[in-house]
Amino acid sequence: MNRCNCRDSRAVTLDRDFNVPDAKPDALSIMKEQGNIQIEEVRMVDGKANVKGELAFQLLYAVDGELPVGEMNGSIPFEETIPLSCADRDDELTVNATLEDLRSELINSRKLGLKAILTLEVAAETVCDGEGAVELEEADNVFAKKTTLPISRLAFSKKDTLRVRDEWKIPGTKEAIGQILYSDIRLGEINTRMNENELQVDGQAQLFVIYLSDSETPEMNYYENNIPIEGSIDCSGCDTSMVAQVVTGIHSRDLEIKEDEDGESRVLDVELVVDFAIKVYGQDQLELLTDFYSITEKCRPVYEDSYFENLIVQNKSKARISGKITADSDRTPLQIWDVSGEIRIDHKEQKENGVQVEGVIDVSVLYLTEDDRVPLASAKGILPFQQLVEAEGLEQDSNVWMRGTLDQISGTMTGDREIEIKAVAALDLIAFERIEVPIITSYESEDIDWKARSREPGIIGYVVQSGEELWDIAKNFFTTKEAIMEINQMEKDEVKEGDILLILKEVTAQ
Repeated sequence: MNRCNCRDSRAVTLDRDFNVPDAKPDALSIMKEQGNIQIEEVRMVDGKANVKGELAFQLLYAVDGELPVGEMNGSIPFEETIPLSCADRDDELTVNATLEDLRSELINSRKLGLKAILTLEVAAETVCDGEGAVELEEADNVFAKKTTLPISRLAFSKKDTLRVRDEWKIPGTKEAIGQILYSDIRLGEINTRMNENELQVDGQAQLFVIYLSDSETPEMNYYENNIPIEGSIDCSGCDTSMVAQVVTGIHSRDLEIKEDEDGESRVLDVELVVDFAIKVYGQDQLELLTDFYSITEKCRPVYEDSYFENLIVQNKSKARISGKITADSDRTPLQIWDVSGEIRIDHKEQKENGVQVEGVIDVSVLYLTEDDRVPLASAKGILPFQQLVEAEGLEQDSNVWMRGTLDQISGTMTGDREIEIKAVAALDLIAFERIEVPIITSYESEDIDWKARSREPGIIGYVVQSGEELWDIAKNFFTTKEAIMEINQMEKDEVKEGDILLILKEVTAQ
């Protein structure tokens, strides 16, 4: 099974200045920034998780010159250590990286500053076997008590990629592509389903491109479309009854302009590689030996504490979010070109029937203005949301994982400068209950003092105490459930507090 030994998180602040490359035009203002966290290495060093990675960023900025906009890419490397006192050297370390905030400022036309806050949540997990007694062998005159535990086992774990390729032809209503100024690909809704020996994937990504037309007087235009993401990932040994925990991200992308049958640059060829981190859990019913006794000798089971995890709920809740943001008072929107957003979960609180989630959507809108000098502008805003993700059976020590993704977002003009935003956020929750039970690992025994037993009364009356079962009473008096039921003319082995039973002494001398 997969056991989470411990986990902790660390907020990381990145702050760096960048020069605009010589080949890029001067920057007039920054319109849009976006970032993607890539974890390159994570390892245990002296009780601490050492995490190495980088924040890859992409900026779209306004240009005061021949080109209307410019694009700039770069990265900021980071290395952090997070204490994990309960982790072992051989534990598998899992990192969940979240970009909490990303802001940029223009220092001058050739220099800009970038500030980011990201959260690194590291979990130390162990794939382990639990051992416990399940049966008695060669056990004459020995009577066992068992219990059945629902447990989850880690059936499959891997990291893989899915390669997707598609191409589109720019419609005839738009001019052919001369030069791509800016491109953006972001994941939308990704659904997964377990099949026999594979994980079925069905979803989409959104493509947005700003380009200059291929004409004597190039004009700026845009193109957008959805990239279908379909396929399967090998998960040998898995079946439809199992539950998959899947985290996705964009690994790489490639965008190429091709000519159509008329020789015009109207075809966009896209290749997208999507990362998948997959864990698949199977459900088992484990029958454990919890106690036993003999009527011929005194047996004392020896117990050790054991730990199990059981998947209690997986729920993907959809939060529908709406609100309004306002465009710059000096830049009247004529047409919305692109709406994007990032989801951020700020607070989670376990309730009686689920997890209460509070967060925000950071919204960015690109729109066309009437200013010929700087035709594109951006509007930014924050939309708060609350959502109860239903999850019955949670305890305070439950192992709860929550991930938020933005499935859909759109915007429409509702006034001169007012933009109404509608979004759908997916909150994916998976929770395990922590089961700690004593398991039998061995036993001790000693002979019964039969002389002392012979001096005890041959028959006694006994009042059933709270929480006792007939099996427990039989054990205390070195008899059997069947013997007690027979003398008391019982049809079922059920007793309740206050019942009076007659118990006949059994003396089975060696």
